[in-house]
Amino acid sequence: MDLTRLANLAEIFGVLAIVISLIYVAKQLKQTNLMMKNAAASERLERDYELVLPMIESRDFAEVWAKGEHNFDELDHVDQQRLIFFERRAIMLWHHLFQMKKQDLIPEANWEETVWVVQNIGRRQALREAWKIFRHNVDKSFGDFVDQQFAIGDAKVDEQS
Repeated sequence: MDLTRLANLAEIFGVLAIVISLIYVAKQLKQTNLMMKNAAASERLERDYELVLPMIESRDFAEVWAKGEHNFDELDHVDQQRLIFFERRAIMLWHHLFQMKKQDLIPEANWEETVWVVQNIGRRQALREAWKIFRHNVDKSFGDFVDQQFAIGDAKVDEQS
């Protein structure tokens, strides 16, 4: 076998090694992405649970939360403040999920549920009060998204009336 044929054969083996390496790296990236999505889904469930836990554990707080839907102004100042910061937790959860969606780390079904929650829970008077206070603390794209979902939720209520 002459030197030229040997060089050509070595080049073919080199290209094959590169292709096999690229396939391996692609599989690893796909697996890593899947693991990140699974971790994100688990984190979402954990955060959602932590958010509703005060209402599950405390009837008194659940009653305050219920009043915050339409009767926020009837609450005393302390309960209003408690509720505003509770609602801030929901806003921050939505912001976190929005950022994860931008990175394609949330399955579409989970994202659709989040959109539904923003549209429907977002109609609460207490949440709107919290949004007035904390909207400036989030990036513009998220703020625009929430405003749009609030408008959609409001329009659905108007249609039903």
